[in-house]
Amino acid sequence: MTTMKQLWWTEKDHIELKDVEIPEVKPNEVKVKIAYAAICASDVHQVEQGVMGATPPAPLGHEASGTLVEVGEEAAKAGYKVGDKVTMFPVSHCGECEWCKRGMEQYCTNAKPTGAFAEYVVTDVKTVYKLPDNADLMKYAITEPTTCCLRAMDLAPIRHGATVAIAGVGGIGSIMLNQILLSGAAKITVIEPVADKREMALEMGAQYTIDPFNENVQERAMEITDGLGFDYVFEMSGSPKAAQTPLDILARCGNAVYFAVFPPTFEMPLNLHSLYMKEGRIQTVFTSTQIVPRAINMIERMQTDKIIGKIMPLSQAVESFDVFHSSKYCKILLDCSKPE
Repeated sequence: MTTMKQLWWTEKDHIELKDVEIPEVKPNEVKVKIAYAAICASDVHQVEQGVMGATPPAPLGHEASGTLVEVGEEAAKAGYKVGDKVTMFPVSHCGECEWCKRGMEQYCTNAKPTGAFAEYVVTDVKTVYKLPDNADLMKYAITEPTTCCLRAMDLAPIRHGATVAIAGVGGIGSIMLNQILLSGAAKITVIEPVADKREMALEMGAQYTIDPFNENVQERAMEITDGLGFDYVFEMSGSPKAAQTPLDILARCGNAVYFAVFPPTFEMPLNLHSLYMKEGRIQTVFTSTQIVPRAINMIERMQTDKIIGKIMPLSQAVESFDVFHSSKYCKILLDCSKPE
């Protein structure tokens, strides 16, 4: 086999499942046979909004798990072998630029995307992380977004008994909710317009839900918190209409965590006097290569049966973006072992 199926962003607002050449494996690289790749909102928003400076043409997909089927000589010396189960960081890093030297490989100026919506990925060995031999690769396809959520927990560590609200429990929001449920938080409240997702959140362990389309979010939040507001509010929806909500329901000395990727052209008005009077904090979140091993350790503690809502074959990769827009499922996975 010299070609494979891979999903590409070919031009503005257009994606295509293409037949492409499988790259040769260099000494420092490995070839991963992808088992499952998860759809992230940022994959969709790259195509529709050009988030994070992305431009076509480009391969898509960055949340994945799989098995090594070829290992370069240098990668073998690092302890990797054919048959190893692995997950991947979204991009490779060079290890030589100033950001890599500062230990912030996630900002590597020479990074290359993995393009994980594919049958195979050939990538630098620094990009892959070993999984347990008995790992269920379906579950570990969400290791990368879990890494991002653990980054959020590091940047805004929840004190036991602190009150927490989370806005949006789609793919990344449901993973974030899982981490919040394990954190010792109190009065955990989910703000979510989709009824099925509100029900799922309660089944996972949330104590309260708010329907932002049919309830006054600020009034309901104050009822839940006895008029104090929430100590932590995680904005996971990326909806400009919801951008003000975290600041409106934030308690004094609280943390408003803007996790979701908002449209690049969106600018939010900010009343600094109001924020000052609360001594509130605004925190954004990206990711870190150093957290991946911890994320791997977390997977078995997570409610993946509720987070992963639908699995589609790679052959339906284009259609999966439409299914994403239905907002029916939390996390959608592509089964990359089924290219046809």
